[in-house]
Amino acid sequence: MSAPRTARERVREEMTAEILAVARQHVAREGAAALSLRSIARDLEMAPSALYRYFDGRDALLSALILAAYESLADEAERAADDAARRGGGGDAERWLAVPRSLRAWALAHPHEWGLIFGTPVPGYEAPEDTVEPYARVAAAMVRPLVAAAAAARLQPEPLPPVPAELGDAVAPVAVGLLPGMPLGTVVLAIGAWSTIVGVISLEVFGHWRNTILDPAQFFEATLRNLAGSLGLV
Repeated sequence: MSAPRTARERVREEMTAEILAVARQHVAREGAAALSLRSIARDLEMAPSALYRYFDGRDALLSALILAAYESLADEAERAADDAARRGGGGDAERWLAVPRSLRAWALAHPHEWGLIFGTPVPGYEAPEDTVEPYARVAAAMVRPLVAAAAAARLQPEPLPPVPAELGDAVAPVAVGLLPGMPLGTVVLAIGAWSTIVGVISLEVFGHWRNTILDPAQFFEATLRNLAGSLGLV
């Protein structure tokens, strides 16, 4: 069992949460690139120097916001995958739809956090390695039905063209880390599906479907079912 937190630790956690909450408000109003410890300190009625006890600069604060967004998204994806597996019934395609649907719902409820993850990069900022783990959790949740269908020989893909060696090398981290033993053609399709899902959600979240796609939910569903078919999920 972990040791109980001290009063000092509790105060630090509460203050950190308050700083992050105010920082999210600033990101929503002004964008991540304009994030400033000085303006956050002003809203909190703190001296700017006091914030450095919690974050050693703007990039550290931005990293904390991004990591929290990634972890929240990963939790949502895993919950959707678990729920779909627990419900059973339907086919592999129906179970695969659960995670992309949950990503869209999360993105629409948290557009600014989605923007922190998949939006315009902040000039001069590089995301920390800590984001790799929750990002991989999202991807793993999404491919879970694909892996299960392949293991049970239930995939029914169209004939796949040979994958050039250069492309195979390019996708090797995904092939080895997420889809071991999967044909490289299927790996490429899975990466394409992920890219399409993120792109379609982003177009909706960032307002690019206005006067173009009149029912984004219907379009998203049709896109998902086309992707499931291309992967051989039935």
